[in-house]
Amino acid sequence: MTDGAWPNGLDTAVLDTMVSARSDALTAVVRGVTTVGNTVSLIVIATIGVLFLLRRGRRAWAGYCAATSLLAWGLMAGLKVLFGRERPPIPPRLVEIDSLSFPSGHALNSMVVLGVLAVAAAGTTGRRWPLVAALVGSFAIGMSRVYLAAHWMTDVLAGWAIGALLVLIGYAALRFTSGRAGRPGPRAGPPAAAG
Repeated sequence: MTDGAWPNGLDTAVLDTMVSARSDALTAVVRGVTTVGNTVSLIVIATIGVLFLLRRGRRAWAGYCAATSLLAWGLMAGLKVLFGRERPPIPPRLVEIDSLSFPSGHALNSMVVLGVLAVAAAGTTGRRWPLVAALVGSFAIGMSRVYLAAHWMTDVLAGWAIGALLVLIGYAALRFTSGRAGRPGPRAGPPAAAG
């Protein structure tokens, strides 16, 4: 992406709004939220989730979670190189980071990791609240990146959209390869828009 195309009106408007809302207390909270969405944290979360599913004998679900998460990390890295978009400048950026900006890895990977674990939880238990929790968590993580000016808003929107698409594609592949093994049994499976 050329420098002349960025930032656009949406990106600058949202970033200006976030910067104007900053306070020391809020920044401390947001830094904590953004840490949950970093690579190390999400790898730990994904690993714990996959191991839990394996321990419960849910191999197909564990494979879905692991494969979709790994695909997400690889795709994110490739897209960053492909688009080559620079991050917001310092200031207003509050974090030191050298990687490229588009799409937001925090938004994409949190949507995928939290999303696949939530779909697996809904699919194995029939409960829907994990789906809501995953969306809220990914939303908070993504917006934390804009607040800290680590990303433009469109980086985050793209991350969420790509992440949600990967969750759905992975779930479709699970259903295709496993037949009824991907279903929770007598209770209804997760909705088509899960993730």
